[in-house]
Amino acid sequence: MPPPRASAFRPDQLWRSAREPMFWLDSDLRIIWVNHAWEGLTGHKAESILGTVCSSYGPSQAGDAADLAASFAPPSEVLAGRAATSSTLILSASGERLWRGIAFWPFRGPDGALLGLLGQVREADDPSAVVASPSHRLRVRLLELRQALYERFGFDTLIGAGLAHHRLLEQVRVASSSLAPTLIVGEPGTGKRHVARVIHQLGAAPGSPLSTFDCQALPADVLERELFAAAEAAAPSRLAVDDGSTLLVGDVLALPRDVQLRLVEALDGRVRLLCFTSGDPEAAVRSERLRSEFYYAASVLTIRLLPLRERRGEILLLAQHFLERANQRGGPQRSGFTPAAESALSAYDWPGNLRELARVVDHAHASGADANVHRVPAVPIDADDLPAGIRGDLGAAYLPPRSAPPKPLDEILTDVERRLIENAMAKARRNKSRAAEILGVSRPRLYRRIKELNLPDEPEQEA
Repeated sequence: MPPPRASAFRPDQLWRSAREPMFWLDSDLRIIWVNHAWEGLTGHKAESILGTVCSSYGPSQAGDAADLAASFAPPSEVLAGRAATSSTLILSASGERLWRGIAFWPFRGPDGALLGLLGQVREADDPSAVVASPSHRLRVRLLELRQALYERFGFDTLIGAGLAHHRLLEQVRVASSSLAPTLIVGEPGTGKRHVARVIHQLGAAPGSPLSTFDCQALPADVLERELFAAAEAAAPSRLAVDDGSTLLVGDVLALPRDVQLRLVEALDGRVRLLCFTSGDPEAAVRSERLRSEFYYAASVLTIRLLPLRERRGEILLLAQHFLERANQRGGPQRSGFTPAAESALSAYDWPGNLRELARVVDHAHASGADANVHRVPAVPIDADDLPAGIRGDLGAAYLPPRSAPPKPLDEILTDVERRLIENAMAKARRNKSRAAEILGVSRPRLYRRIKELNLPDEPEQEA
């Protein structure tokens, strides 16, 4: 009987000809192989992506290889040796946004070390036999939110959810579609500058400049000189910016009153005016800090931003957004948060709003910067990675201090009596008879109370 012939089966040839898009990641999570179907799905040739690390962030519309590879980042379960699936958003070379599922299978060597991962891209509605990844829960929710915002509003750069946030996005869309002056009001750190930039980017012609003036940082004379062109008889308040540009001024409560008047006179529709403030503009008008004519001219549209403590349902999505932004900068990669970290983030009061949340996430992201973290981008942030002020909900430290427990009534009355006697004795120059008259008591009673209260029995002062 002739010996059996060696099989000519080649798995890579099978995968290459498969109709399902497939790819292979090495142990450093670099894309080292893709099949023809993957190239057809993404619109990118293999040579343009091979060797690129799959970092842990959603597509940012950058359109480069790193942005594409980030759509294929695996969840932590796979790196621990368990097959898993996740959802992702892929931006194709044509600009099409493709919502897909990915199944991952890990492969290990005889020593247990990770050899690599095989990934298969599936239609979003294709049920998978592989368990969905809980570690990618926030990542997928953020991708879904971005996709929903993009489909409804045409942009996904203002992250948030709920009716209040949708109302904000509608206001941003209205503001960007006209040249009406817009006033953005919100506590420090709520994202006023970011909202202004989005309005400018959506509404301005390509290449139109955004000129920003910080009223708190610039002296009044410098601010006035920078805002207005050289005075001319015909146009003494002509703005020193090009037609079609956007002028961003804040905090307007620090804008000198005479400059406010010149700015009102300069508004002729050539320039979009965006103003912001962290204070109360209506109160500033009442106190005459703001000219009423400037306030009404600058607030044709008014956008009010909620503090983060009133957006508790969005805190974890925003934290994931800031985490993916940190991952995109390179270096150590962290994909999410442990339940303990999520609880701490949700319980904190966030007096510094979005700015404070971004700083906390950056701190936690950097706290795991050791030599191996970049090879395991799915390592989550734990509560121990957060600053001490966040752990254990120390946000109450920013709330009004709790009042001390009330004293017993007898103790309060004794303290009052002691102060009355001391004041009377001082007025009477230590003369007990005169002090008793001031207090309306007898001299023996006053003398007895001085002893009982352990008050000093000093000799009478001479006139």
